[in-house]
Amino acid sequence: MQYIFLISVNTLAYKVLMTKKTYNSIHDFLNDDSFKNWAFNSQLSDVSFWDFWLKNNPLKRDIAYEARDILLGINFKKDTVGEEKLQVEWTKLEAKLKTVQKKEAKKKKGIFQNPSIMKFAVAASILLAISFGVLTYTGLNNALVTHETAFGETLNIKLPDGTEVALNSNSEITYHKNDVRNIWMKGEAFFKVNKLPSKEAKFFVNTKDLTVEVYGTEFNVNTRREKTKVYLDEGNIWLTLNNGNSKKMFPGDYIEYSSDEKKILIDKHIVSKEQHLSWTQGTLLFNNLTLHQALEKISDTYGVNFDFKVPTSKDIRITGAVPTSNLTICLNAIKKSANINIKKENGKLVVYKN
Repeated sequence: MQYIFLISVNTLAYKVLMTKKTYNSIHDFLNDDSFKNWAFNSQLSDVSFWDFWLKNNPLKRDIAYEARDILLGINFKKDTVGEEKLQVEWTKLEAKLKTVQKKEAKKKKGIFQNPSIMKFAVAASILLAISFGVLTYTGLNNALVTHETAFGETLNIKLPDGTEVALNSNSEITYHKNDVRNIWMKGEAFFKVNKLPSKEAKFFVNTKDLTVEVYGTEFNVNTRREKTKVYLDEGNIWLTLNNGNSKKMFPGDYIEYSSDEKKILIDKHIVSKEQHLSWTQGTLLFNNLTLHQALEKISDTYGVNFDFKVPTSKDIRITGAVPTSNLTICLNAIKKSANINIKKENGKLVVYKN
């Protein structure tokens, strides 16, 4: 049997509300009950609305997030050192340095009275300083940069080359500071690669299974469940598989590749992209999935594990969408739609058939 469920938001009421209110200060947000619900993830309609509102009012995000942090009690205490104490410690340090310098000068006085040795020492010092400067500069520019998310968290990133990356929950991208167009990733991410026609600069996304090679395009990469899944939304990309083969993809193409089996498991064309990109809009979409497949998506998003008391309940089919902002809301929607019950037992969520 297939179950269908939809969670909707009454945006009309909020549009009327917002036309009567202005949000220019932290207090404007703090005094709004619907904003408080969003901050505490306590009401689906408020959470969905404020996610939408913040997305469309980017200039007010910082104020809104600061108000949210105040409500949640998130404060960062900054310990400062007084100017007087700083001066005292600096004076002590200078005195120690002078003492050390005097001792070293006595030891080396005999050596540096020789002009030839003195010239050699100066030259060596200059060479050492230059070498150290070059190594330091190279090291700083070759430093690794990492962006990562926790379970239940997403992150939008703009890379130095202009590429936009949406990072799904429990995911990570890493790159060298001086090579921003060569990315290593795990988890799931959507890339909107900025094309640099004047340089013809390629962009690479590397996983344990394959490498995606592009110039400028939009695509989604998912490395969960021991395989890499790639969906191409716009443009063209090349996949270099770790079995030595390569594959060209066109818009709408979807591929699943397993490095363990060293082969492509799924290769098909998809008309509707929502199934693979809905998470970027804060939604998990279930299109005629089994209950087992749907709960796998929940596990990937929130880091929870499920057990089935009755194995046959894994095959119940469901279709619909749930927001990713709240685990409780997701589970309640699934319980009602599939006529099941979910209880927490010994650190796991156990599925019972009603």
